[in-house]
Amino acid sequence: MSKDESSSKTPHPRQPGLNKYNIAIVEDDLITRQVLSDHFATSERLQCVLIVDTIEKFLRFHRDFFNLHLVLLDIRLYDKSGIDGIPSIRAREPEAEIVMFTAVDDYDAVFRAVCNGATGYLLKDLPPHELENRIIETLDSGGALLSPSVAKRIVRYFNPGIQTGNPETKLTHQESTVVRLLTDGFTYEAIAGQMGISINGVRYHVKNVYRKLHVKSRAELMRKGYFSE
Repeated sequence: MSKDESSSKTPHPRQPGLNKYNIAIVEDDLITRQVLSDHFATSERLQCVLIVDTIEKFLRFHRDFFNLHLVLLDIRLYDKSGIDGIPSIRAREPEAEIVMFTAVDDYDAVFRAVCNGATGYLLKDLPPHELENRIIETLDSGGALLSPSVAKRIVRYFNPGIQTGNPETKLTHQESTVVRLLTDGFTYEAIAGQMGISINGVRYHVKNVYRKLHVKSRAELMRKGYFSE
């Protein structure tokens, strides 16, 4: 656990590509904590200022000057459910993103978490570098951190009659591929690798996709049902 007392109490303005974001991890699995701690220690954009294994320890060691941008929160903790602990964390960090990071993938857990104030829900099948990229991309541009399967469940719950798959729009083959990879949770870097193009090329296709589909973010793309099966 590390503390950076030089952090300001004033919320950091978010400037894509410039900010270093403060995050906390509440995770009871020792190996997962160590893997994430080691990875984020090398990050140029994410600073892990608090790592604990229970809600009680988060509340005990939390300090206002941490000025957290995001909390990664497991569900199955030693002292209580992470979902039940969301309100306590929210009371300490009202502006932070609270993202469930768990192996639990069911309707009840997802909707209880959202109803309690979670702003994201990721499954633990993301390798650390993908997790880091997703966090940075979301904090830079806004939107919700959701695993594809979770996003689909939410969309289907609120829009039970929605049709999935590519919309009937004049997307090019490459643009359709970008939609599929975006909604499957790939980062821009991973999409570039999959398609054999540069990251700037990915940005170009994403810009065209958003313009054609009248959306402004990955989250909106998925919310409107533009995802692959």
